[in-house]
Amino acid sequence: MLTRVVRIALLFAALTAICLNGQGLTGNLSGTVSDPSGAPVAGADVVLTNVSTNQVRTLQTDNNGDFVFTQLLPSTYKIQVSSKGFKRYEQTDIGLTATERLVLKRVELQLGEITQTIEVTAETARLQTQSSERSGLISLQQTQNVPLKGRDYLGLVKLLPGVIDTANRNAPGWNNLGGITINGNRAGTINLTLDGISSLDTGSMGGPYLAPSLDAVAEVKVLLTNYQAEYGRSSGGTINTVIKSGTKDFHGGAYYFIRNEALNANEFFRNRDALRRPQYRFNYPGYFVGGPVPMGKLNKNRDKLFFFWSQEFLPRRYPSSLQRRTFPTTLQRNGDYSQPFDTNRALIPIQDPLNNRAPFPGNLIPSNRIDRNGQAILNVFPQPNAVDPTNNFNALIQAPITQPRRDSILRVDYNVGPKTLFYWRGIQDYEAFKGDFDFVLASNSWAQLPINYQIRSVGMVSTLIHTFNATT
Repeated sequence: MLTRVVRIALLFAALTAICLNGQGLTGNLSGTVSDPSGAPVAGADVVLTNVSTNQVRTLQTDNNGDFVFTQLLPSTYKIQVSSKGFKRYEQTDIGLTATERLVLKRVELQLGEITQTIEVTAETARLQTQSSERSGLISLQQTQNVPLKGRDYLGLVKLLPGVIDTANRNAPGWNNLGGITINGNRAGTINLTLDGISSLDTGSMGGPYLAPSLDAVAEVKVLLTNYQAEYGRSSGGTINTVIKSGTKDFHGGAYYFIRNEALNANEFFRNRDALRRPQYRFNYPGYFVGGPVPMGKLNKNRDKLFFFWSQEFLPRRYPSSLQRRTFPTTLQRNGDYSQPFDTNRALIPIQDPLNNRAPFPGNLIPSNRIDRNGQAILNVFPQPNAVDPTNNFNALIQAPITQPRRDSILRVDYNVGPKTLFYWRGIQDYEAFKGDFDFVLASNSWAQLPINYQIRSVGMVSTLIHTFNATT
């Protein structure tokens, strides 16, 4: 059974290896073990446990008392150190973020029986000493507790020093990286990755084509400056997003967020024009669930196979910008221009091109001079629906925009053995747009030119990690 699962894992890795590059999200954890006098303890047994999945990795310290665990996924860990003649040392709540190279405080073993245990809680504030990298972290607690109007997780990165975000962020969606700049770099120079793999659409000025829901994000790490060479694809920094994974315990939830015009006040100018509040409806139903996969004896201890599944729906409807336009009246469509006035209330003369551009008598175009095809084009325009005392416009246009969205995420983690683990993650996004388009001559929205498009995005990543020795 295990052999079959390993073969399936390798197959997934091969199928999704096309888009792999040199970046990743794993980190390292290292430290030094010494006795009370400060002398290194060689050959001490070091056991590292992933608290979320119960995956265990073991090694022994070298002659200098040093140890290093490589290729660790972001999670919370605990470490146990034991050696003959010393009390067992245990340190808990060790948080490791994506790409982090964490060095623990020196582990000092105390003389005593190995059956005795010294428990230590990890320090919350740590100093980065293994690289000159400057980075910032958006933690799981922040994604869960910081309110976001549009539930777009990228709206949190502006909490970090050096990051500016000018985007409105009414909702998550395709190409939502615009407006973010890091350390004064130009917009469009940022690399965005999901689980270590670039998620940029290179055919649309580098915008992201996948947008995971807020409740599916475990953490967001922003590499600001002086980061490692493998993250040098873009000069403006890297935003590394980590998707949640399943754990040994079942977790789940459902939610429904709502924004509706009934909760909004009308604008001053809309009240002036006697216009009602436009439709403004953002509904966010969604759910997520994760935990161990029930597979009988294979996963009876809940330490082998895990899953995480998330879906979010967004059937939003909101107004386009209010347009003030001048359209031909019913009289004008029939050649009667006796009433068009400019903003100074002066009559606008209609000139006869066949009579030395002399005005038509009474500003009336004879019926035999009206081209029926041209008249048909005029009838395509909407009828005036407003009165402006200044004669700047006679029509108000505001077409509704419908933009539904769906986001689905599945992640599977498999602890193959003490030295091998595998995970696969897939995201499928769907987004559609139906509204009005820019009118060629007015360079503004016009309801008679609708636009309708759909965007389907799929992204997958698979990772197989095997530890051959203490450094590989």
